[in-house]
Amino acid sequence: MLSRLALLALIIAPLPAAAQSCGTIIIPPGIGAGAGADITSFNPMLVQSLYDSEAANLMFMQLVWIAPDHSIDYSRSLMSAFASPDNGTTYNITLRPWHWSDGVPVTAADVLYTFNLGKALGTTWTAFGTGGMPGIIKSFTITDPTHFTVVLTHRVNPTWFILNGLQTLQAVPAHIWGHYNLDGIWQHQSSPAFFRVVDGPLYVDKLFVGQDAVFLPNPNYEGPKLHFSRLVLKFFASEDAELQAVESHDLDMANVPFPLFDMAKNLPGLHVVSLPALYGWNELIPNLANPSTPYFADVRVRQAMADAIDQAQIIKLAMHGHGDQIHSAIPIEPPTFLSPAALANHYPTGYDPAKAKELLAEAGYTPGPDGVMQNHGARLAFTILVPAGQDLRIEMIQTIQQNFRAVGIVMTVQQVEFNQLLALLVDARQSWQAILLATTLSAYPSGEGDFNTGGYYNDNGYSNPKMDSFITASTDTPGLSGLFAYEDYTAEQQPVIFLPEEKYSILTRGGLNGIDKFISPIGLWAPDELTCTAGAQS
Repeated sequence: MLSRLALLALIIAPLPAAAQSCGTIIIPPGIGAGAGADITSFNPMLVQSLYDSEAANLMFMQLVWIAPDHSIDYSRSLMSAFASPDNGTTYNITLRPWHWSDGVPVTAADVLYTFNLGKALGTTWTAFGTGGMPGIIKSFTITDPTHFTVVLTHRVNPTWFILNGLQTLQAVPAHIWGHYNLDGIWQHQSSPAFFRVVDGPLYVDKLFVGQDAVFLPNPNYEGPKLHFSRLVLKFFASEDAELQAVESHDLDMANVPFPLFDMAKNLPGLHVVSLPALYGWNELIPNLANPSTPYFADVRVRQAMADAIDQAQIIKLAMHGHGDQIHSAIPIEPPTFLSPAALANHYPTGYDPAKAKELLAEAGYTPGPDGVMQNHGARLAFTILVPAGQDLRIEMIQTIQQNFRAVGIVMTVQQVEFNQLLALLVDARQSWQAILLATTLSAYPSGEGDFNTGGYYNDNGYSNPKMDSFITASTDTPGLSGLFAYEDYTAEQQPVIFLPEEKYSILTRGGLNGIDKFISPIGLWAPDELTCTAGAQS
């Protein structure tokens, strides 16, 4: 096995000359977001991970494409205009003229089919609850093939509904999917043959489980021209494996492991692109629903955990200086939705081990003979599950483990394959004590689905009426006052323990360009932005 330094030395060897057409581009899922994993679903309504979403969004147009500043990019949206004549209850939507890959027009009927399918899927719909969907819609009326009107059950914050609710209606082909019942749609979610009719730039041609997924250009795509003939998402278990694949020319780009950033950016023959952090955070998810970890229900324990964690040290050691500290449910970039307190960097929690010990004492904990905090004989000790092969998160949790031990909390680390971890998180909610994961957010970060009682992504049993009221205010009241109150309360409550978000850099073989525009901060991919000059063809 070659060392990382040896690998980088080999990577800079001259590459064969290539034509300006990219030919085949091979990348891992999760580019710009950490080591990828297998794709388990191509259905945009059933995706279970960022990697699934990346694949689905290559094939289906976004009704609302969110730009990096969280405005609407109409040039990439299926929606060409909207109006809310009563400022919050009624929304008149206009679609741009567009066609499915088989030539059939994309119409308002396809959007209505998506909406009805979401209602039928219920909580198995990935977007269930996001933007109030689907229950918030009182009526859905088609005016003509390119116009429809939705009326909501009550007046809401228009920004919230457009960015979070309406964007979930990612049109799917009713004339194809309508021949299947719900079970058929579920059973075919990883079948390439089911997804031959698309309206996006690519369609999936082949899936080799555990190896890769092959995408080909949609020949009838009406958007910007693509500059490659094939896109392959190749699955890897770790960033080290991805790096070796770049060295062997099996990949055209890969995430730069943080320890090698300073060296990689100065190597001749390589192109390194630094990206902004994805719109989200890393999180330590304490399981409040597991009877074996009752202490997590005490906000003082969660605050103590947050105060024990040295986020600056995590960024320095695990991210090698490339990350943002996160203390609430609103990322700091872009600053569009930061409360006045957050803008001033005033948070109720932050690295303060002495305060962490005081909070634990207030909660009734005293050091045992071995220094571990105890309360009536119950030790403050738990096991955390971490995605296997994700070096960054393993390094993060090792730092956190030391931070916790310094205040008398014992945390045992267990690595689990990513897809298995997701299954435990969702389907076996009382089988785990804590999990470390990364999460990405909707464009309007109001928290419904994440921290409201019974929310779709609320997997750890957190429930708080005050939090519910703040989330409701953020979604129903125009302006940002409700969102600010929610933001500040999450900083206090720590429904999950918020952790720093990394800023990835991409190492790419010479001549492959446009990566900074290819990946958006909320995880959308724009494959037409990838272009090539000599030396980039696979």
